[in-house]
Formats: sequence, structure tokens, C-alpha cells
Amino acid sequence: MRAESQKGVTLPEVLISLLIFALIASASVYALRLGVDSREQLSAADDQLKKLQIARILIKEDLAQVVARPVRDEFGGRSPVYFAGGQTSFASRAEDDEKILVSFTRGGWLNARAAAPRSALQHVDYVFKGGAIIRRARIYLDEAPNAEFVERVLFDGLTGASAQFLIGEIRGELDWADAWPVSGGVQRPPRAVALVLEQGGTETLRQLFWIGDLGA
Repeated sequence: MRAESQKGVTLPEVLISLLIFALIASASVYALRLGVDSREQLSAADDQLKKLQIARILIKEDLAQVVARPVRDEFGGRSPVYFAGGQTSFASRAEDDEKILVSFTRGGWLNARAAAPRSALQHVDYVFKGGAIIRRARIYLDEAPNAEFVERVLFDGLTGASAQFLIGEIRGELDWADAWPVSGGVQRPPRAVALVLEQGGTETLRQLFWIGDLGA
């Protein structure tokens, strides 16, 4: 009797099978990595959008309640204006590496039943410092030596930031100034403020905010 011939898998077939398996595994890992990266990018974009929305609400509420109340500095001197912006060193606390974008006094700071020994007015500075826009608010309206203030970072990761102030219209076009007050003795706030945010590698973001009833 003849022995039946043995059947099996040859070495080339094994190598081809391993090659196909490796290709499928590599494609799966790459697709999984793309999914993880996309999820991280979407999460980062969502966080940035939330920060922008919260910051817009806060700035909008501040500028809608501007009041005509100049403040005193830590030496007791009264500021000649109650709304200023685009100044490199406007406030006495300003440091060499920061820029005061907008500085003003606002009302509507809630103090239920006068629980805190302060008024309902609040002095606010929006500062560009270290690649971030910071909201700096005084605990008490007039500044004093070693006075306390609260800072909150609204935007970060910026390469630049500036403020523009709407004066009015000239020949049907909006007239903007890079600093406030403008020459000519205008003491009132501008009609609106535009914050220009520069982010490396992305388009410049320009946010427009209207001033309250005191706007020129």
C-alpha cells in the first residue's frame, strides 16, 4: 500500500499570511491613533470655544455698565478720565511687560444687604501680559498701598493683543482709534471697543463690544 502524501502550509504561504496580518494591524493602529488625535483636537477646540464664550459674556457685562466715576491711585491722585485704553503704562500697578488694553469703572457689582464693606462700583483693567489677557479687578474702588485685587485669565496662548476704540463714522465708514481718550478733549467712553487677539498659526480673532449708555 502506498502511503498518502502529506499536506501542509509552505513557508512562502506563512510569510505572506504574516505580511497581510502586519499590514492590517498597522492600518488598525493608525486608524485608532487618528481617532484619538481627532478626539483630543475636538476637545481642545471645545475648551477654547467655552473660554471664548465665557470671556465674551464677562466683557460684555463689564462694558455695558460703565459709569462716570474717576478713581484715585495709591497716592491719592484722581485720574482725569474714567475710561482709558491702549495705554502701555496707564495704571500705577502696570508692569514693564504688560499693556493696559481697557481701564474703566463699572456699576452693578452685587453686594447683597451690604454684607461686604464696599460699594457696588468696581474698577476693572483688561491687561495683556505674558501671552494672556487678564481681567484685573480691585476689591475696593480707589487704590491704596498694598490694596488687594483679583485676576482672572480670559485668553491665553496669544502672540499679541490690542484694543481699538470706535469714535464714530467718517464718510460712511467707521472711525477707529488705537488709544483712548483721543486728542480733542473727549472724556466720554467710545461707542464700542474691539479686542484684536493674535494667535500663532491661526487667523486673527476680532471681538466687538458695545459700550453702555455713556458711550459717545
